[in-house]
Amino acid sequence: MKAYGKVTPDDQASGSMLPAILGISDYSTPNDSLQTCIRAIDGLEREDISNEAMGWGNDFEGRILIRAAERLGLDNLELDHQAPYHHKLLKLACSLDGTADGRGLVVETNPDLGIYVMGQPSIKLDGVGILEAKLTAADVEDAPPLYRGPVQLQAQMDCFGATWGAVCTLYKGTKMRIFLFARHEPTLAMISRAVIEFEGKLQKYRETKVIDWYPPKDSADANRMFPVGNEEDEVVYLGEEEDYWAHSILEAKKKIEAAEKDIDDAEKKLKEILGKSTHGQTSKHEIYWPMRHYEAQPSRITPAKEARVVRQSTLKIKVRK
Repeated sequence: MKAYGKVTPDDQASGSMLPAILGISDYSTPNDSLQTCIRAIDGLEREDISNEAMGWGNDFEGRILIRAAERLGLDNLELDHQAPYHHKLLKLACSLDGTADGRGLVVETNPDLGIYVMGQPSIKLDGVGILEAKLTAADVEDAPPLYRGPVQLQAQMDCFGATWGAVCTLYKGTKMRIFLFARHEPTLAMISRAVIEFEGKLQKYRETKVIDWYPPKDSADANRMFPVGNEEDEVVYLGEEEDYWAHSILEAKKKIEAAEKDIDDAEKKLKEILGKSTHGQTSKHEIYWPMRHYEAQPSRITPAKEARVVRQSTLKIKVRK
């Protein structure tokens, strides 16, 4: 029986990390993956990132792949892949949900069976292929986003040596799609470049203990990159470009304040007209001013908290006189 959980090494790139490393993940950034591997290099325990959705995904993984294999007519379904598969040339490892023998079948898109051949009219399932299971609350799609399986699958095929693979996605627990892919050399080349760069950053840290960050994806990413500030440091003198960004923030905040004032003025007028009514209509809009009901709760005593220092997530900017 397969033991669920991450089986790939923590101190190098893995197939599941690739969407983040490539900057196409909706959930994490290249710097998040970099920090995960650096923690492992430093001998720290793996952070627990599990959640209920991941738990259900693990529970349904086998059933999803069994149904997918039945629909495709595959043989020799194997769900017990305990060890990772390592790339022959790259510092890249992948875990597999399942494999099966395609028996040389030629498959075309069949919406009635939820089978979609991606990027070509048909695909030959030659030899053993990779089956990747996904469970999502997203609406049903005719093509999966790159971060939910396709990139990971290409890496898995490359590490295993397969010529075909399938992302088998169960949507909202009621509808399954099987997305079939052949090896895609441009994607594999992109993965290769990204893994080489990523491993270069990790090797630099191993040798120097200096982190070679990726450019931050957004402000929150920068917060995670630099969670602690040195209050003893001297003032950093910045140039015209930094002056421009500081000015841009202040101007944007003025626009936000003006927009909030417009919203408040409009709400005030509508509320005055609605009075005690909770619902109004115009020829173009439904307007609600509803009641919110709260259940009674017992009084609580807030527990004591130790003193701590946390870096603020927003910048404070003043105009110099």
